[in-house]
Amino acid sequence: MNVNTPTEIFEIHPASLASPELTYEPVWISTDRRVSDPNKTTLKYAQVGGPTAADKIGNAHGPIFRIEVLSATASYIKIWGLDNDDTNAPVYPVSRFTAAGANPILDVWLKKFEFTDVNGDAVAAGSYQVLGHRSRHYPAAF
Repeated sequence: MNVNTPTEIFEIHPASLASPELTYEPVWISTDRRVSDPNKTTLKYAQVGGPTAADKIGNAHGPIFRIEVLSATASYIKIWGLDNDDTNAPVYPVSRFTAAGANPILDVWLKKFEFTDVNGDAVAAGSYQVLGHRSRHYPAAF
């Protein structure tokens, strides 16, 4: 049984492509008209993008739970899961995803990613195609 069935697949981009830094971390939006602070109410939903409805990326409300690296000219990619910070996000060789016979998919609740050198320092992205998969539900559900 495949429990990670996406309802939306879309192209995603490195964090440094935008300023402020692009992130795919879910943002809690309050739907409580009495209390606008999402930390003080349970009437809320999560969306990928910024704090307003206009900032929403895509249609589904769930987090990106899988990335698929189809092509990239850079040699390495650093991927942050929702709970990673800059000191513990892993750096993968892009060939792990793009080499002949390699699996282009990594299951991770994505915060952001960046093309890097071997030390994890950001480099120019060049040409690439990276897809994000996400579900309608938060958290991703069966």
